[in-house]
Amino acid sequence: MLRRWWVGSPIAAAFLLILGSLVAVPAFADGTWCDPDTNECYIVLSTPPSDPAPNPDENGWTPGAPYCYRDTYKDNPDGSPLYVEVDCGTSTWYWSNARQCYVSLNDYTPSTRPPGINADAGFYLCVPHPDSNFAGTPGQFWSNTVPPGLQVLTPGNAAAQLISTFQLRGVTIGMAPRVNPEWGHRRTYVGIPVWLWVADPEPLTWGPYTETATLGGQTITATAKVSAIRWEMGDGGTQVCGSTGTPYTYRTDITASPTCGYTYTRTSSSSPGDRFTVTAVSQWVVTWTSLSGANGTVNLTTSSSVDLEVSELQSVTVPNPNG
Repeated sequence: MLRRWWVGSPIAAAFLLILGSLVAVPAFADGTWCDPDTNECYIVLSTPPSDPAPNPDENGWTPGAPYCYRDTYKDNPDGSPLYVEVDCGTSTWYWSNARQCYVSLNDYTPSTRPPGINADAGFYLCVPHPDSNFAGTPGQFWSNTVPPGLQVLTPGNAAAQLISTFQLRGVTIGMAPRVNPEWGHRRTYVGIPVWLWVADPEPLTWGPYTETATLGGQTITATAKVSAIRWEMGDGGTQVCGSTGTPYTYRTDITASPTCGYTYTRTSSSSPGDRFTVTAVSQWVVTWTSLSGANGTVNLTTSSSVDLEVSELQSVTVPNPNG
């Protein structure tokens, strides 16, 4: 059987011409047919060339077709389509047998997506082979998955990879009552206002924190900022504060925090170690944009915790010596 590597070879064409003078060269499955008038040889396939079924690796990439064929839009005498083999391309542009064009990631992404297209889908170019007089599948197209053969990332996937490198962390909790050096822990009482605040509002604990990187053909800028902190007080109650809170200034009077605080209505005596665990859950909003025009939002959380003992003040009745 004459294989595909004969196509386009002058030696092969001469050999087939000589062979054709001895015996007719028929069209047959996965073989070669040569035009006796022009001595041009073409590939004949038993089935139309196709692209591999999606089988993405951990990066979301599917290998491309091992052999790439361009339809010449000519038929041999028995009506079979004639093909020529073309360069499959590289990891950033690859021939699609199904679309009959070179596919690459578009530098531009439309602001609106058609129905069924995910937020992190890619927008791709479809460019005909330079030797072809036919455009193939025209122009541009959306795809929720990276087309076979390309090692590129959709804007959303590139943003996710960039954001995954952020070393965001929970805040250092500021609280009144403070740790008593004698006890080694914090202690408050039922009915006494607790003040809550962020002791270290830095880029990695509060934001804004911004990074820019080029990943998989996408240039992404992502900015992370805390939108609010959900204070989980350990007794089942919560307090959501949209600011860093107000640090407590020690004074003789008892007042509630003007921005972020909590008041317990029961003691921690029934909790393990006679402590409530107070957890500050930082609610991050990460916004990202790409040079292609795509953009999106990712929500993340970080947290930190401290222990707090909550006791109850006991009133003592002292007899009046004067009766």
